[in-house]
Amino acid sequence: MPLNVALILFELVVMVFAISIHDCAQAWAADRLGDPTARLQGRVTMNPLAHFDLFGTLIWPLLYIWRSPLVLGWGKPVPMTWRNFRSKNGETLATLAGPIAQLGVALISLLVLVVLKHTLAGAQDSMLSVAMLTMRAPVPTEGLPGIFPGLLLLDLCIFVNLLLAIFNLVPAPFLDGGKILVHFLPYNAAKAFEQYALYIMIAFFFFGFYVIMAIFGPIFTIFQNLMLRL
Repeated sequence: MPLNVALILFELVVMVFAISIHDCAQAWAADRLGDPTARLQGRVTMNPLAHFDLFGTLIWPLLYIWRSPLVLGWGKPVPMTWRNFRSKNGETLATLAGPIAQLGVALISLLVLVVLKHTLAGAQDSMLSVAMLTMRAPVPTEGLPGIFPGLLLLDLCIFVNLLLAIFNLVPAPFLDGGKILVHFLPYNAAKAFEQYALYIMIAFFFFGFYVIMAIFGPIFTIFQNLMLRL
């Protein structure tokens, strides 16, 4: 199998896992905070089929993943009924649980990578190749240790989970950041935000990539530097 195809398959698997952890965390948090809506619909699960969205989980990622490692995707919305929450901030906290879970996975993946780097033969010498291949930079594959695919998978877990967490936190309609923003806007501003949601999303599809990269780039660089230097 060509290396680039194998890498794309890795990215897709990690993306599906990241979407599942995001949606499962939101459903679980909502249930704990008083709203069982998502739990009753079977969303407190890591089964990707429970969160699958035809466009967001399949069509959109497949359109772009062949061109760039910046794979973006989403699952079907996690249903929440705001009247069920025990506190007025319940829905906001449940929504935040998704990106927080993805950030947690990125941190755990970094910790495991650093541990493996110092405990497995050949792992430390291949870390630069891992970092380069995550960004699809060409690297020689001869002489890489047997643990290399596992190291690459962990670095992709950092990459994809950070990317999707930041993507979800952008304050645009239909994203977690937009849902949270509405709760803090004055009434008239919130109504205008919802009224012009479609136009805002069209603008986001043209310019949102630059917003995401302005935040994602520096944060991912910090994670990569920690992986290489710790």
